[in-house]
Amino acid sequence: MPYTQGTFSGERARQIARSGTLARKCIQPMPWWPEKICEKVERIVWIVYLLGDTGEDWHEFTAYDHQGKVLGVYRMDGY
Repeated sequence: MPYTQGTFSGERARQIARSGTLARKCIQPMPWWPEKICEKVERIVWIVYLLGDTGEDWHEFTAYDHQGKVLGVYRMDGY
């Protein structure tokens, strides 16, 4: 069952997109999208999908521009 874990906007959203982590400090960035996309990011919505007893879950980060257009989606296994 999916639920919204968080929303990031402005410079914080661009920082997350460029670093590839929610941590404020990043030793080795691994961007989720190319810089051309990262510079346009205005908002990132973090959705968590839990599949119940199977033990599988994943996190999905969707980037939007200032007009609400989807710029990209990054999905990773749960941790």
